[in-house]
Amino acid sequence: MKQYKDNYCQISYNHSSNQVYLKWLIPPDEAALLNTYNKALDMAIYNKAESWIADNSIGFHLNVSMQRSLATLAAGRLPHTTLKRFARVTPVDVFQELITHKVFSQIGELTVNSLEFEVFHRHTDAKAWCMQVTGQLSVN
Repeated sequence: MKQYKDNYCQISYNHSSNQVYLKWLIPPDEAALLNTYNKALDMAIYNKAESWIADNSIGFHLNVSMQRSLATLAAGRLPHTTLKRFARVTPVDVFQELITHKVFSQIGELTVNSLEFEVFHRHTDAKAWCMQVTGQLSVN
């Protein structure tokens, strides 16, 4: 699977950068959030992706239940991936950064997780950081 799109998101896999890209189109409810991350994780596992960008530039917030559910899902599935880096793109919003760190902390409490993560405010910066893991230097 190389692409997926529904009302909430668009997910794609780029073979040349070995990267999954998840772009949120509208804020999801909890079921849509988990369904989307499951599909993106399936894509990462199937393609043996090394990096993933989750683009939340629309700026929706995860409530506590969504945070816990996402951490539980990720903790169960990340060990089956070859992912090395995860970048989250958000608007300039300290709350978004705090939530990202909180979810990754929860994942770390549930499983051994060596995945590097970072929060960015521009997609191009996230892409450049993720591409460092594959040794690619150009950003298009």
